Amino acid sequence: MAKYRPVYMRIWKDPYFEDYSPSMKLIFLYLCTNELTTESGIYSISTKTISRETGVPDKTVRKLLSNGLKNVRYDFDNNCVFIKNFLKYNGGGRPELLRKSIANNYNEFRTPLWDEFINRYPDYSNGLQTVGQPFNSISNSISNSNKGDSKGENKRHVAEFVTLTLKEYQALKSKYGKVNTKKFIKKLDNYKGANGKKYKSDYRAILNWVIDEVLNSKQELQSIGKKYERVI
Repeated sequence: MAKYRPVYMRIWKDPYFEDYSPSMKLIFLYLCTNELTTESGIYSISTKTISRETGVPDKTVRKLLSNGLKNVRYDFDNNCVFIKNFLKYNGGGRPELLRKSIANNYNEFRTPLWDEFINRYPDYSNGLQTVGQPFNSISNSISNSNKGDSKGENKRHVAEFVTLTLKEYQALKSKYGKVNTKKFIKKLDNYKGANGKKYKSDYRAILNWVIDEVLNSKQELQSIGKKYERVI
């Protein structure tokens, strides 16, 4: 384990970092420099630990992690965090030793955050398999992020580029089922990631066009399959 972590001076000029509140800046710097950090940027840490060591109330820590610090994802089900650019700025040393350390991290911390790591760092993901996130985990994560909010209006990342409230997620799951809801979220996530598109409401985007595209595509595939069966 490293005894120190570098913090680049230009962070203070980063537009996103400049817009952070004092609590957000403190939490971000803490997550990048505390003794639990790993070479992969994925490690286990509870919100209570973050709260205790930074002095930021646990409720505030949970809210900030739920609403998304830039380049930080938190898995509330498994109490794991992923600092997305950590490897980019801390990945020194021999590549084979770094890959070994990352493989050890993968075996130690079981979290769907590894799916994002694999997509982000394919050169360091040999032998790693996607974990996959069951959708009851998404529901639990949203529930955790909305504790103390009777209206359930706080949004939670259910994919890298998609946020939903608990109420919105449950509405989709209730009407279309878990499998289709997963497809809707994946479709929108890929679209936003590829095009840099932003919506005021991802839920409304799903209702406006994603559902139709996914279900129509599914029907077309089923139709093609039936025609193929008749041919053979």
